[in-house]
Amino acid sequence: MSDSYRVRKLTDCAWANLFEVDYVRRKQPQRRWIMCSRNDDPVAGASRADAVVIVATIEADGKRRLVITKEFRVPIWDFEYGFPAGLIDDGEDVETTVARELKEETGLELVRIRHISTPVFSSAGLTDESCHMVLVEAEGQVSDRWLDESEDIEVLLLDVEGIRDLLASDNKIAAKAWGLLYHYAQKGEID
Repeated sequence: MSDSYRVRKLTDCAWANLFEVDYVRRKQPQRRWIMCSRNDDPVAGASRADAVVIVATIEADGKRRLVITKEFRVPIWDFEYGFPAGLIDDGEDVETTVARELKEETGLELVRIRHISTPVFSSAGLTDESCHMVLVEAEGQVSDRWLDESEDIEVLLLDVEGIRDLLASDNKIAAKAWGLLYHYAQKGEID
């Protein structure tokens, strides 16, 4: 018996859905997995990134600062500290998504993209969701003018001491942000 899978959609929601995957791997008996996906064809479509996570730096008050979002997240019924992020619209390239989402969530303008990662996965035991981590430079003034009415986001411009304070707090920090925050705190500078 060769490796195979069959996917069945369990819900019909706008942004994400549950799927049941019956599968066979490595000559083991058939098994079942429940997963969440933004894709209409999960598993097969898992190599395409769904979103971008924007690691933005900005010069403010003579210091390089990291752009951090404090965003209310319903599943944890609390605020999560992380980076600006958003979904890639159909037909939209990564660069366009980054400029759009940075403006919408922070009010800042994209100056330059320094690096775009290959797709990285958020929580592969639960979902096929992946994103490009995009390192950028930004400029402008923070504003909530372009936020969607459903978004509850505050923008923070943190220097190294602010990052250290955040890491030492009891605040909830996004997994996609923690490693970089820790790196900058240990290095003592934001590059």
